[in-house]
Amino acid sequence: MVLNSGNKLALFKLKLMYIFSIIDIPLTNTEITKLILEKNYMDYFTLQQILSELCNSNFVELSSKDGNEYYCLADAGKATLEMFNDKLPNSFRVEVNDICNKHKKNLKKQREVLGHYYKKGKNEFIVNLQVMENETSIFSMSINVPTKQQAELMCNKWNTNPDEIYGNIIELLISDSK
Repeated sequence: MVLNSGNKLALFKLKLMYIFSIIDIPLTNTEITKLILEKNYMDYFTLQQILSELCNSNFVELSSKDGNEYYCLADAGKATLEMFNDKLPNSFRVEVNDICNKHKKNLKKQREVLGHYYKKGKNEFIVNLQVMENETSIFSMSINVPTKQQAELMCNKWNTNPDEIYGNIIELLISDSK
């Protein structure tokens, strides 16, 4: 089957909507671009054109939260995808299911564990460490440190190994030793 440019764009739109449906969490432009370009599903400019067209036709919704813009599949996109799902190659669907499930786990972890810092004074940095669950903060700690290097080190350790650090903090707080 030879695809003309119109059919090719339509297939790209279906592929992108399929990816949104499988990953099933809102994505930033950077996140979706990274995923698409990593697998070479389409080039950057085509992706941006398609995202814009899908938003304009209300197949994909763009929303803002915490200073970021997120894309997600709208109901009209879901209905369209259902009608034309058979147009997507089975090999593409299998590959996307595998990739998106792995990607989704990483994204959720990144969004649930937050470590960042900001400069407060001349020799003062505030480090914020946080654990989120279902968009609710279940752990939050702010620490004042004197150097940027300490702030960066704390954030890097937190982002690399939050489970162990969080567990140690909780253990220290609930242990009976005096």
